[in-house]
Amino acid sequence: MKNFTIFFLLFMGGLFSLDRGGAWLLDNLYERVRNGQRGGLVNTYLDLLPPPIVLMGDSRLVSNICPDSLGPGTFSLGHHGTTQIFHTALLSVLRQKQKLPRTILLHVDLDEYLRPSYPEDIQYLKYYYGQNPLVTAYTNEWTWLAPLKFSFALYRHNSNVASLAKNYVSSKPDAPLNQGYEPETPSPQDSARTLYALEKLNAEPPYLNRAHLRYLSEFIAICKQEQIELICFTATYYQRPRHLAATSALVDSVLRAESILYINYAQQPIAELSNNLRYWHDATHLNARGIPLHSQDLARRVAEVRARKPLL
Repeated sequence: MKNFTIFFLLFMGGLFSLDRGGAWLLDNLYERVRNGQRGGLVNTYLDLLPPPIVLMGDSRLVSNICPDSLGPGTFSLGHHGTTQIFHTALLSVLRQKQKLPRTILLHVDLDEYLRPSYPEDIQYLKYYYGQNPLVTAYTNEWTWLAPLKFSFALYRHNSNVASLAKNYVSSKPDAPLNQGYEPETPSPQDSARTLYALEKLNAEPPYLNRAHLRYLSEFIAICKQEQIELICFTATYYQRPRHLAATSALVDSVLRAESILYINYAQQPIAELSNNLRYWHDATHLNARGIPLHSQDLARRVAEVRARKPLL
């Protein structure tokens, strides 16, 4: 029994040392990564003095809006495959790090309010679990096993080790500034892809998910508490999927109640873009031909709503 106790204590001590030592090593790598979206983009931003304007949103921001069009110093924190829960938690991280900008342009994805809740993308910020209260709270809501899993320090790097090593190696001091902007090169497949994507959007069931409105409201609350100028906008679409009237009205109701400046491309699309296949990569993502038109129009409308102040 004595030998077993000694063995057990040595085993647990070794496991604890491996967990904490491995986490210390990977944490140091993570903090040095400046390439890639999962960590590298956020770390790049945290290196900077807070820029005057920050863009936040999902892939429709990443692919559709060139940050330079909004003026010098504008930074895009766009992340592929994310929903509002991620953006709200990321804003909380920026507040904790004292890196908040003066103005935020938030892309509100109307399709998000058409589908079941998808809180899993909070895991893209799992490095901040236990460090940031909102990331921790959202993660605990997503899975009741989170406190147990994150009791292992290495867990915050679970499934990310290979990409972490790759991004660390490719993070070079003289590399171009890493931003959440990735234009799509036009290809011969664009037209077919766009028509197929539009057909899929029109086949979506008529279901409104109001759960995500909570995360949008909490994003707005942080901006108000920190006196950040918030301007929300929706992306433009190729033609107009059937569900937009309902989802747009749902989001409108929250933004109007909060007196948030709002540019609604779902209701006031860019005619040249919405009826011309040559500008599209698919039904919701522009290619490099269409990006300048959308970016310049957004800059113009932002100037207009700032001057007039009522909702657009």
